[in-house]
Amino acid sequence: MLTLKKVDSWKKAIDAISSFINEGNFRFNDNGVSLKATNPSQVVLVNFLMQKNAFDKFELEPSFVGLDIVELNKIMSRALPNDTLLIKLSDNEMKLNLEGAISRSFSLPLLDVSEEEIKMPSQEFDASVEINARILKEALKDASLFGSSVVLRVKEGQLSIEARGSSGTLHSVAKQQAKNLIIKSKGEVVSKYSLTFLQNIIKEANSDQKVLLQLKNDAPMRVSYKIGPAEIEFFLAHMIL
Repeated sequence: MLTLKKVDSWKKAIDAISSFINEGNFRFNDNGVSLKATNPSQVVLVNFLMQKNAFDKFELEPSFVGLDIVELNKIMSRALPNDTLLIKLSDNEMKLNLEGAISRSFSLPLLDVSEEEIKMPSQEFDASVEINARILKEALKDASLFGSSVVLRVKEGQLSIEARGSSGTLHSVAKQQAKNLIIKSKGEVVSKYSLTFLQNIIKEANSDQKVLLQLKNDAPMRVSYKIGPAEIEFFLAHMIL
C-alpha cells in the first residue's frame, strides 16, 4: 500500500502530466514513483519522479503498470485538500481511496502500454534561465494576445519573449538584475516554441517558485520545476523560425 496525507502535490503533478499523456507506464520501486512518456505527436517528453520519502507509507512490490492518465486525473481532481490518498495495486487494477470527511473508493484497470523504455535526451544547452513562474506565466499571457507561437531570446543578461500575429506583436524583456531572474548563457540563443504547449507545461508551477528553462539555438527546450516534493521536467520540441 502507498499512503499520502498531503495529496495536493500528487494531484497537481497528475494534472500536469495528463495535459500531454493519455496513457503511460508508472514505475513503483525504491526510488519512488516515476513516469517517462512522450505525447502522441512526439512534441513533448515528460519525466516525472516523486521520491519514496515523500510518501507517508510506501509498501509496494516493484511494479511497472500502465494506466489511463486522463481517467486517473479525473479521479484525482475529486480529492479534497484534507484527504489522504491510499493506493493499492493488484494484477489487473489500481485501487485508489480518498479518505477524509467522506471515504471514497475508485479503481482503474491496468493497461498494456508499450514497455519500451524512454531514453532521456542527452543534448547540452547553451543557456539557462531561472525565472519566477508568475512572471513567465504573465509574459506568455501577453504573447497569447497575438500569436500561437513564441520566440525566446537570451542575450546579454536578458530574456526576451516575442510573439507576432496578424493583429499585432509583442516584445517583452526580463532583465537579469531583477531578483526573480538568473541567466547563464554562452552567447545569444534564439528558439521558437508552441505557446499553448509551453503554457500547459508551466500551468502547475507555483507562482512564487522558480522555473528552469534550458535552451539551445533551434533545439528542444528543457523546462523543469518542483511540485511540492515531486520533480517534473518537460522537453519541448522547437519550431522552425
